[in-house]
Amino acid sequence: MNKLDLHGVKHRDAANKVDTFIRRNIINMPVEIITGNSIDMQNIVRKVVTSYNLDIQPKSFVNLGSYIIK
Repeated sequence: MNKLDLHGVKHRDAANKVDTFIRRNIINMPVEIITGNSIDMQNIVRKVVTSYNLDIQPKSFVNLGSYIIK
């Protein structure tokens, strides 16, 4: 499974990185996007993912900083 780790990525750059990652991996779903604990980063990822009509679920309900996209 391909992964995108957003640790260290500025919020202003996150949407573009997520969009590029999804476009490059759209035929390789599912993928994992690691947001960390930032609620703002999680919201950015959700917005981009939903624009592609994809499903986003936490990888684990114990760790809400990593999401599986399919």
